[in-house]
Amino acid sequence: MNKELAILQLADYKEYFEQGRSSCYLIINNKLEEYPCMFGFAEFSDDLEEVKELFRKVEARARELGQKHLIGPVNYTTWMSYRWAISQYDQKYYPDCENPPYYVDFIRQLGYRELYTYRSAHINTNNVLFESGEEIFRKKQKEGFDFKLYRGEESYQIVKDIFDVSIDAFQGSLLYSEIPFEVFQEIYLEWTKKIPEIHVFAAFKDGRAAGYVMSYANPYDPAQYISKTVGVRKEFQKQKLYVALLYFGTKFVRELGYDQTVYHFQCEQRSTFKRYDSTVEDQEKRYAVFVKELTE
Repeated sequence: MNKELAILQLADYKEYFEQGRSSCYLIINNKLEEYPCMFGFAEFSDDLEEVKELFRKVEARARELGQKHLIGPVNYTTWMSYRWAISQYDQKYYPDCENPPYYVDFIRQLGYRELYTYRSAHINTNNVLFESGEEIFRKKQKEGFDFKLYRGEESYQIVKDIFDVSIDAFQGSLLYSEIPFEVFQEIYLEWTKKIPEIHVFAAFKDGRAAGYVMSYANPYDPAQYISKTVGVRKEFQKQKLYVALLYFGTKFVRELGYDQTVYHFQCEQRSTFKRYDSTVEDQEKRYAVFVKELTE
């Protein structure tokens, strides 16, 4: 059984649908003001007509419930795996969206369009942020920030700090919804057990966690190093703490012998998102969450 299904205990409404060899859940999360109705945990056969019939039933039920849009794949919240890959299907990160290309072809033929898009890309460690980062890093130290590296099992010592920073940092982000700490521990952290050694680069101010970067070598390809999650408390955002953390982490990554870092699952709709030119980044893989207006 997919352990992630336990996240549905938090849903305001959930219903399972299947048609032949295809299936998905209809999920409602009323904490999401704009797009509370979603499909998740979807599995498609290679029969388009079967998938059409599945979604005919799902969409009809969503309309009965008074919903105006259906988005997906979202498994209740962005804490869990969601979205589908829409390019570079053979490139395998961890964790990743490993849907076959025809999932995307089918959902588009059913009238769905891209709502939010994401990307992963290989970024040279010698980039403009790193070049300017040391001065900012030293400045933040003088301002009273303490930077610490946690490796492997010791990373789990600050799980609550990571959770608290994440709740503060991501509140209001696209499709984000807060979950209880116990659910975070029992479900969300499950995927980290396959990682040989997690690295957490954390910043503290007056003994309280202010921000972090979580990264690790790709279990599928140890020659690749992945930067998975970055969070900075709102009170410290737009103060270049993010740049100081990246410098602190990138310096360590370079000492490990990596000249690139995979920036994983960046949302292209975030105001802070940027692309570098081809001298700095390459091997972009893209993902999407889709939406359909539920007209009669």
